[in-house]
Amino acid sequence: MSYRLVKITSYYKDFLSYYYNSNPKVNELNYDEQHAHLMKQRFAWSDAYAFAFNQMWYEASEIVANARPMQEQWCADNGVEHGSDKEILVAQLKKMQPEIIWLQDSYSFNGDFVRFLKKQIPSIRLAIGNCCSPITPQFYPDFKAFDLITVCAPYFKNLLEENGLPKCIVIPHAFDGRILKESKSDLKKKFDFLFTGSLILDQNFHKERIKLLEQLVDEDLDINLLINLNTDSSKGIYARQAAYLASHLLKKSGLNIINQKVNGLSKVSKLQFFPRASKVSSALRQQIKPPVFGKDMFREISRSKISFNIHGDIASDFAANMRMYEVTGMGSCLLTDWKNDLDSYFRSDEVVAYKSLDEAKEKISYLLQNTDELETIASRGQKRTLCEHTFENRAAIIDEAIKKLLK
Repeated sequence: MSYRLVKITSYYKDFLSYYYNSNPKVNELNYDEQHAHLMKQRFAWSDAYAFAFNQMWYEASEIVANARPMQEQWCADNGVEHGSDKEILVAQLKKMQPEIIWLQDSYSFNGDFVRFLKKQIPSIRLAIGNCCSPITPQFYPDFKAFDLITVCAPYFKNLLEENGLPKCIVIPHAFDGRILKESKSDLKKKFDFLFTGSLILDQNFHKERIKLLEQLVDEDLDINLLINLNTDSSKGIYARQAAYLASHLLKKSGLNIINQKVNGLSKVSKLQFFPRASKVSSALRQQIKPPVFGKDMFREISRSKISFNIHGDIASDFAANMRMYEVTGMGSCLLTDWKNDLDSYFRSDEVVAYKSLDEAKEKISYLLQNTDELETIASRGQKRTLCEHTFENRAAIIDEAIKKLLK
């Protein structure tokens, strides 16, 4: 039996700005052409899951709910008036009549909206949520609207199920093998060391990440730092601190309803920590280049001898970053912070792990002086990822859970 499955997500605003600025004429295309072009950028999960499910017995589709020009073009192509992101999404789902919806962006789409979808679109038999970043108890009631929740690490499964949320299945991140076929195979390694990602200067999310990068810029490395330096996160810090205190005072006074109705208070009331700002040294700032995304990021990974992954300071003791699979999949040597469950995904001779900043620096130096060993590790890591950590592997796990729930 074939099921119609629609995966719904939202893309980072920084990527969408990057994409539309780089492709100013793309919104002249019709919806299907725009969608295909956006998926070809291979940002985040792209349409990798839809592609994998379509190889099985599904009719699978991908919707990027906040790609506004593309979504508005869908309205134009289908004679539908423009509305909010959610209103357009409802119209799309009514037309598609799926049996299964998978809301990757479960922080934007949950609770009453999921229940509304089920009432408006009777074909929906299963609503799947997703959780792979810190979640506060305020979200628990909204996440109960899902029939199943995918999580990227056992930590989230334990946390959610212990708090009475629906059944969770662990679906680690993965690599899309199509990217290798679409990439140039003759790219030579140009840089010793690559870090591509974000530095958030609020909440001390990336304190350890910043500290190590600051130390590395003083070393004699061909270092390539393609970073989204989120300076906006430190702006208005005093206002957010005041709002945080006010929101928690309202909670203690039994007036949490005010937090829910006032947008600024609603956001900060869900923070687990008092807002604080971090700083970046001038030496590090001078080394930072603008961020790249999607296929441009994969190209930079393939040109790097060592690619760096470090989890956020609040990631606890589990290996969950998507970067681990992106780096190994592209054949770069992964240097990552050690986690208790890292050996569940890679053997010690397939990636390089460190437990301290000094150890990280020592291992970088060693690998660059022993390039044959570096290349062997990179090759083994790539083989592991292409064998075990693909979206096809992950889709098979989700398929088993779907079939059990729909019996």
